[in-house]
Amino acid sequence: MRCSLFIIAFFSMFSFAMGQQKSENQDTQDSIEVEKLYSLAKENSDRKPYKAKKYLYEIVQYIDSLVVPRKSKNNYFNKIKADAYHFLSYYERREHNFDEAAILAQKSIDIKLAHGLDSLLAISYHQKAKAWISVLNSMEDGIKQLEKAEQVAKKYKQTGQLLEIYSSLGSAYGASDTINSMRYYNKSIRLVDSIGTDYQKAAMYANYAAILRRFKDYKSSLSYLQKAIVLHKKNNNKIGLESGLYALGIYYTDVGQPLKGITYLKQAIDLCVALKSEAVIPFRYLELSRSYEAIGNYKESYAAYLEYHKLLEKRNDVEEAKKLAKLETAFVYEKEKVRDSIKFVSEKRELALINESETAKKQLYLILLITAIMGGLVIGYLIRRIYKNKAIAVAEELEKNKQELEDFTKQLIEKSNAQEALTRELEELKSEFGEKESIKNLQELTATKILTKEDWYTFREKFTNVHPGFFNTLNRKGFELTQSEERLIAMEKLRLDTKQIASILAISEDSVMMNRYRLRKKINAPKGAPILEYLEKN
Repeated sequence: MRCSLFIIAFFSMFSFAMGQQKSENQDTQDSIEVEKLYSLAKENSDRKPYKAKKYLYEIVQYIDSLVVPRKSKNNYFNKIKADAYHFLSYYERREHNFDEAAILAQKSIDIKLAHGLDSLLAISYHQKAKAWISVLNSMEDGIKQLEKAEQVAKKYKQTGQLLEIYSSLGSAYGASDTINSMRYYNKSIRLVDSIGTDYQKAAMYANYAAILRRFKDYKSSLSYLQKAIVLHKKNNNKIGLESGLYALGIYYTDVGQPLKGITYLKQAIDLCVALKSEAVIPFRYLELSRSYEAIGNYKESYAAYLEYHKLLEKRNDVEEAKKLAKLETAFVYEKEKVRDSIKFVSEKRELALINESETAKKQLYLILLITAIMGGLVIGYLIRRIYKNKAIAVAEELEKNKQELEDFTKQLIEKSNAQEALTRELEELKSEFGEKESIKNLQELTATKILTKEDWYTFREKFTNVHPGFFNTLNRKGFELTQSEERLIAMEKLRLDTKQIASILAISEDSVMMNRYRLRKKINAPKGAPILEYLEKN
């Protein structure tokens, strides 16, 4: 009996040990496979970005396929997956897929926050900021994300990240605040010169050259751009080299040497084709068209523009293509060609005959119009007298309704501020007296939403008095808005800013911006177009 028990115990222990060994072996095998895919992605990152993207998506799929996360390597896989999402966001942004880039950056952030990888957040906030600037067309929101990235980088003393964040802040401020823009760019250059890698130096020099060119400091711009290109060649960074050649093409066209610019732009286009960078090729042809136009070669200018237009349509960027299609008429070569064509002469003759006929009709219409105007003036005078008092009364009622709506909105904001103050006081009481039932009950009270069901009904009634038929009009247009979306649109109609909306709805500013983003996607609003304006126009 004892012997049997010993044998059973021995085999039980042996089975447990074998199972543990098997789990560790599987763990190692999965790690090797993920490392292999990660190495392939890194190897192709600068020379074949389309392949790098493929391997990064395979990493995400492979990690998601792991049935049981093993504790020994769990955070390893989480870190790799977060990194994969980060770099995928970079590639999607470079290909102008800004919506997807923003989503991927947020996924990277979510993984890092959920698994205690806070020290790695700076790079993800940085990437999210770049995507958000393009998605929401808002420098203010992008700068907020960049400042978050700056705080994390400073906290963990990540100077390598800081120099890149400073460069992005310089770019973000470039359009509106020259002083802040140059302050951040100078910080970036000083840091990269002292501690940056060759790869970082190339990127920062290129960014700095672009802002110097925008500020017309062409001499300094060329110096930094040439330094960047030398480093890109040294690093065998073909993506960076292509951007540098493109920037050189723009530079020489801007300084009055378009022939030299054409040479560099053609080199950039050849490299784009080799890299399969379909998202940026159209804009290289657009710049080439501008350079040909600068030397008076309108035939080549028009041909380059047609290629740009064709490639843009191939990317299904129909909205952008329509806007820029109007530029075709700007080419003198085509204008002269059309003027000299037989079709143009024929259409001109037909137009003259139509104009003669229209002139005769207009003379008759003029007589009838004068008669109608005289009668209309008399009738109009009488009608105005009747409706003048009514219009004044309606205007006064509308002004009263507007004031009531404004007062009620202020009450909601004041209610929010009072609740925030109460919450802070409760936290102080809690720290002083500890957990007590009465304090808990008060905390539950302060956790309630600012805009209650009754508040919303009152708000909606007052809003409808000022803007009658507003929501019905949107529904008739086919926009099936939820109650929360109606609230957001109503706040936008009142021109409340992000902070005020967040305060009234008792949510974060980030949540307000994400709600805007989801609504933009739902109604297919074009990039850069204000949501409210799009809803009211369509």
